[in-house]
Formats: sequence, C-alpha cells, structure tokens
Amino acid sequence: MSRLTRSLRVPRPKSLFGITSLQTGTELVSLALVFNKITGAYGLLAILTGYQLSLLQLSTYVYSIAVLVGLAILIPHIRRQSPFECLALAWLYIIDTVINAAYTAAFGLDWYFSTQLTETTESKKTDLPNFVAEGMQGLRKETAMHGKVVPQETAASMLLIVGATLIRVYFSFVVMAYAKQVLQKYMQLMILEGPGVDDQEGPFAEDLPDGEGRRGRLGRLMVSCGRAYWLDTRESDEWAPNLGSNKPTAAGTLSGEV
Repeated sequence: MSRLTRSLRVPRPKSLFGITSLQTGTELVSLALVFNKITGAYGLLAILTGYQLSLLQLSTYVYSIAVLVGLAILIPHIRRQSPFECLALAWLYIIDTVINAAYTAAFGLDWYFSTQLTETTESKKTDLPNFVAEGMQGLRKETAMHGKVVPQETAASMLLIVGATLIRVYFSFVVMAYAKQVLQKYMQLMILEGPGVDDQEGPFAEDLPDGEGRRGRLGRLMVSCGRAYWLDTRESDEWAPNLGSNKPTAAGTLSGEV
C-alpha cells in the first residue's frame, strides 16, 4: 500500500530538466509564460483595425492581460523567496495550464469537426478567425488532392500539441516544487525563531502574523487545496535540496539566493 501511495504522489522535481535550480527554472518558466501572454494580448489590437472579435476570442485576450498583470506582481518575489507570492505564482500557473488546455481542446475540436463539414455547410460561421477558416478550406482542398498526406500532417500537429501540453504540466510541477520549498523553509524558520505554525493552515493561521487580513484568508485558501502537499515537511529533504540558511525579512520573506 505504501508503494502504491508513493507512486501516486505528486511529482517533486529537484531542478528544471536536471540542469538548473528550481529558483532559476521557475524564473525561466514564468518568463516564457510572459512572452506567451504578450502575444495573446496583442490580439486586442485587432479591435483598432475594425476586426470583429468573437466572445471566445475577446475573453482569451482579456484573460491574457489579467495573467500578465499577475505575473508582473509575482515574478519579482521569486528571488525574494516570499512564501505567499511564490504560492500564488504556483496556483496562477496551475490555473493557467488548465485553462490553456481547455482553450486548446475547444479550438482543436472546433477545427477537427470543421474539417468534416460538407460543401453545403462550409459557409457556416464559427468562432474562429477568418484566416483560420480559410486555412480549413485549403486543408480540404489539399486532402482531396493528396489523399493521406494531409491527415498525416494533422496527426503530427496533434502530437506537437499534446507534447506542448505535457511540457506545460511538467513546468507546473517545477513551479509547485519551488513554492513548496520556499513555504516549508519559511515554516521551519518560524518554528525555530518565531511563533510557530499551524498544522492545518501553516503560516497563514488566523492567530499568526501572516494570517491577518485578505492575504491571510487567501493564503489559507491556497494551502487548503492540496494541504498534504504544501504543508507536509517529512519528505522535503528527500525530494528537494535545502534553500540555505536564509532568514526571513521583516515582511515575512526569505532573502534571495545568490
């Protein structure tokens, strides 16, 4: 039973691809997400050209801007090793990965079923941009001309999408592992030098300094989902290296690594 539990637990990588530390890996992953969201936010410029955006497209672009704002606030705290902000960054990346997968699946299904339309339904409008619809028409023509060549290319594209999604999932584990490191190191320092921590709510308990106000409520909410992962320190030495002998600052954060 213990072997089964051990095999089902959330992966806890020690580094990014075995090359760089979790802190540097988290910074690189976050910067990659910034570039991804910047390209998505540029879609709003289409409004200035008079292009009519669908509700799905508009929601995607607005969401990209919201994520950019969150990243601008949270990324500086990676080096500062702020437990609250690093935990928030991990949840932001997890939620974005899920939403990105949902959008990819929605567009992929819409594209797949559109390729199955007959000539009588080719004029039916979809939520996709005009250039995508034109690409679908070209795909149908290529399919008629070249037979199985285009389906093979379609399969390759689907494999690339699946591969990119799996990489995003791995990046989520990296950001989560770093947030777990920061949070647990901060909890250890609070136990040794401070008022201690709560077994159920960690440093965000109501009677602790970090549990006051909205930050405290949000912190308790974040650790309540996956409490066994965030607050269990029994396997921290096994899965991830220590963060060093850094001490918390007056704001309740850890000084950055050199």
